[in-house]
Amino acid sequence: MSILNLATEPGSVQITAIEKGLPSSALNEIARMLGLPKVLIITSLRLVPRTITAREKAKQRFSLEESERLLRILRVHKIVREVFTSDHAVAEWLNTPDPSLNDKPPLNMLTTGIGASKVENLALAMIHGVPL
Repeated sequence: MSILNLATEPGSVQITAIEKGLPSSALNEIARMLGLPKVLIITSLRLVPRTITAREKAKQRFSLEESERLLRILRVHKIVREVFTSDHAVAEWLNTPDPSLNDKPPLNMLTTGIGASKVENLALAMIHGVPL
């Protein structure tokens, strides 16, 4: 199973993947899918660059916390992809400050569960045409 399909799996599979730790290749796959620089994702999710680089170099799995933040991108991507026609458009939306998120880009909100919930609610509102 590709890491990019993890968001379409049942919650139990997602939890197991997070607890095990996503593979060190996950960040590259996500960055490539969205066409975003890895450093932007690392910075936005408040990951520690040196730690991430060391994990990738040693081909170590990401920690539970790091894995969960990366999975949040995949989960939001899955929802927002229903609104936008391309991964590039999703990436642009993720990087654009939004008034309903206190003028923060959605990507920056994915560091916490509460922030991710707000982003998912915003995405669902866009799908259903509900104004916020």
